[in-house]
Amino acid sequence: MKTYLTILSILFLTGAISGCASKSEREFVKGCKMGGADSSTCECVYEKIEDKYGADRLEEKFYIISQTAEFQDEIVRYGMQCMQE
Repeated sequence: MKTYLTILSILFLTGAISGCASKSEREFVKGCKMGGADSSTCECVYEKIEDKYGADRLEEKFYIISQTAEFQDEIVRYGMQCMQE
């Protein structure tokens, strides 16, 4: 679980992917994939956090939001949910 949390935490601080997705989504998915998750799981997790926080807030304050322990716990929870779907 700690390894998974570490991997998911790294995803907030890294890279970008291509396509018509927002910058924050591209960064999230690339970092998530670098952490070892597959694209569909990463995209699912991003959709869940975007639903909770809103696209505009994520786009503007993604780095700040991602630094909270609450947010990181949500990402782990969402990651588990998405892997089971």
